[in-house]
Amino acid sequence: MKFIFFRITTVCFIFTFLYSCTPQKNYIYLQQKNSKQDVVSQPNKKFAYKIKPKDVLYIKTVPIDEESALSISSNSQSNQYSTELGAYLNSFSVNDSGYVELPLVGKIRVEGLNIDEIQQVIQKKVDFYLKNSLVVVKLLSFDITILGEVNRPGTFKVYNTELNLLEALGMAGDLTMNGNRNQVVLVRQNQQKELIKLDLTDKNILQSEYFYLLPNDIIYVKPNKSKFFGTNPFPFATVLSSITTLILVLNFINK
Repeated sequence: MKFIFFRITTVCFIFTFLYSCTPQKNYIYLQQKNSKQDVVSQPNKKFAYKIKPKDVLYIKTVPIDEESALSISSNSQSNQYSTELGAYLNSFSVNDSGYVELPLVGKIRVEGLNIDEIQQVIQKKVDFYLKNSLVVVKLLSFDITILGEVNRPGTFKVYNTELNLLEALGMAGDLTMNGNRNQVVLVRQNQQKELIKLDLTDKNILQSEYFYLLPNDIIYVKPNKSKFFGTNPFPFATVLSSITTLILVLNFINK
């Protein structure tokens, strides 16, 4: 009987140990996967986002002198504001044809252009009417969605057009313990949707062309293998109670 008890206890201990032990390397970000060769430092690859219909642009003229104080903004008083409200008062939506309509200068096609190109186009138009003025253009409609094994999933509005993957996950409260750091999926909604698998534990992700996010990107964090054993912690007390009951029954039978 003691031998049976010993075997059952040993099996239980081994199962518990294997269940509870997850390699530490599965939780550490930005590891050096190839110890023989360091990652070569190089500029991060960024893509300049091309404006699409329904995007919202912040467009404002900044006068360099008093003679250029007239603005193409939707509300001239909003030049006094440096808050989020001021930004939206100076915002313009890109229509379905790819144009924005500005006071004074009229319609300008912006679809397919990046922010710098739009700034240059509008600056040329403004220079015809206003001397010594500087045009400022920013993208306001920058939303990302983060789903799966993160602490605060949801859709987030971003005002930094150079947001990277790690910053975005930080906004969502980082991954949970059940999050698979080797299997983070990025859905990029271009003309054809791209599905990209990213490994947060690999230092080379810093050089990936997908490290920086674009508007409407979706990030999905897959669960790791331990998640499939159940969403709750392993019921050790229940298992041990069952084993004790089994031993008592066997002991009673052998009497």
